[in-house]
Amino acid sequence: MSAEDELLGLSELAELLGVTRQTIANWRSRRRDFPEPIAVLKSGPIWTHANITSWAASNAIDVRNVPSEEHDEESAPDAAIVAIVNMKGGVGKSTLTANLGWFCAFKENMRILLVDLDPQFNLSQYVMGTDGYTAHLEAMKGTAVSLFEQLTPGGAAGRSHTPLEPTDIIASVKAWNDGSLIDIIPSSLDLAWTLRNPNIKDHLLAQFLAEIRSDYDLILIDCPPTDSMLTDAAYRASDSVLIPVKPEFLSTIGLPLVIRSLDAFEERFKDQVPGVLGIVFNATSDKLEHDRSRSYVANLAKENDWYMFENEVSYSDSYPKGSRMGTPIFLTDHARYWKVENFLSVANEFMTRIGS
Repeated sequence: MSAEDELLGLSELAELLGVTRQTIANWRSRRRDFPEPIAVLKSGPIWTHANITSWAASNAIDVRNVPSEEHDEESAPDAAIVAIVNMKGGVGKSTLTANLGWFCAFKENMRILLVDLDPQFNLSQYVMGTDGYTAHLEAMKGTAVSLFEQLTPGGAAGRSHTPLEPTDIIASVKAWNDGSLIDIIPSSLDLAWTLRNPNIKDHLLAQFLAEIRSDYDLILIDCPPTDSMLTDAAYRASDSVLIPVKPEFLSTIGLPLVIRSLDAFEERFKDQVPGVLGIVFNATSDKLEHDRSRSYVANLAKENDWYMFENEVSYSDSYPKGSRMGTPIFLTDHARYWKVENFLSVANEFMTRIGS
């Protein structure tokens, strides 16, 4: 029997792909393109070697001979940390952050931490839902405010000078049996209060994330649409920044402000400047105005030697619908398949950019 004709059970399949049996079970339920078994015996389902290796190749999954332990605490690298930033609101930062987080956890089996630094707390409501967010606050759990005010007795966080534990502010959104998960540090309107006294606080986020970085594979920080101490905190904590731009005039004006913001940060923290992961067009349409703005943004990217994403996230009503349901576009009922494919192309390009 040739290798292509070899039959594989769950254990052999997991060994071939270097994952656990639980991961295979998750792939079967989550990925529509996962091959159907050729038969289901009393001992379990079986596949052909050829079908599995073909699927693995199309999904950029390495075929291995020895299984690897998932999320091995001793060997797993620290999480990549990416800040999503634009100095103009309304460009879809929170929506993009939520959907990328879900993609990386659900599709790529990663451990994801989302950090909401926007006082408007849109990301928190998107992924936690109104009920989940309210329950978190009613349980007297902290938010990003607690992180920045942990050294301020009687401040907005309402706490005395006591050590801040991760469980104080991190909320679990979703967890799967293979170890992949989505957690979040939620925000609140009180985060704006911390900007009234911003001194000696911008290092606290980086300090906090450094202690828990090995617990995650990726950390995404949703930044506020203003240049402030919160932005500096995100820069100091991040490896790179992703800049979503809506290709219309009032949104593209935020891009030069990002350039100024990064330049000003570099003047103060030369050894902590994050790289620019790239610029991605978000919520695009076929309007003529969008084509003009694309050219403007492309020129700015070229001047600064910044990467432009080849794929764009086009506008879809399924994004606001997903925000109400607390689901990404690829799990939102009745989402147009081409809109889903459009987002998945961006998400896969994002994974390539972060080196995963």
